Amino acid sequence: MMAYIGMLIGTAVGQYANNITLWIFTVTADMFLYVALVDMLPEMLHGDGDNEEHGYCLVGQFILQNLGLLLGFAIMLVIAVYEDNIVLNIQL
Repeated sequence: MMAYIGMLIGTAVGQYANNITLWIFTVTADMFLYVALVDMLPEMLHGDGDNEEHGYCLVGQFILQNLGLLLGFAIMLVIAVYEDNIVLNIQL
């Protein structure tokens, strides 16, 4: 329910105030990152405890997780840098 109320407030404020639109996008993106990291980080730090039983290497798991995070950051950076040049030409 609060998401819909926030959407209505954000839409109303964004429609009448041009300078605040970037701040709304920033806060929204930060909230998504916060929720994702709060859900993901404890599992990355502690795992499920069965890693040694299944033969997983903790160092390999650490490296794989960090490579995934860095790849995600790199993709977001490329999209942010080239956002004006990205064109989707979808014809159905």
